[in-house]
Amino acid sequence: MANFYDRLGDILKDRLDSDEDPFDAWDPQGGKTRTAGGFRERKPPPKKDDGDGRVPVPQELIPDFLALGLQPGVSLAACKAAWKRLLHRHHPDRHAGDPKGLEAATAASIKLTESWRRISRWFQTGSTD
Repeated sequence: MANFYDRLGDILKDRLDSDEDPFDAWDPQGGKTRTAGGFRERKPPPKKDDGDGRVPVPQELIPDFLALGLQPGVSLAACKAAWKRLLHRHHPDRHAGDPKGLEAATAASIKLTESWRRISRWFQTGSTD
């Protein structure tokens, strides 16, 4: 065990005998972690900017994108998220007590679902049929 402590002493003596500050080389934020709120956590990867990520779409699909409240050509994931959000808002079960609201919600949910199906079919097959 004495050999371990002798070697450790030699390392520390070499470090402390030099004029360089040993803490200058120490980077507390180095590596793939960061400290936030007293906790160490992994750094998120840098965000990639792919522009707006839109693709050209056929003219027949533009009303479907607009029905979902999106710009034509956004990603399929954005379309699915918008469809789910709007379907949650316009679902017929939320308007069960109001007959007029029920009819409007049913019509809106049918339109949203048809738009979503046409868009997803186009993304999967490239066909608008």
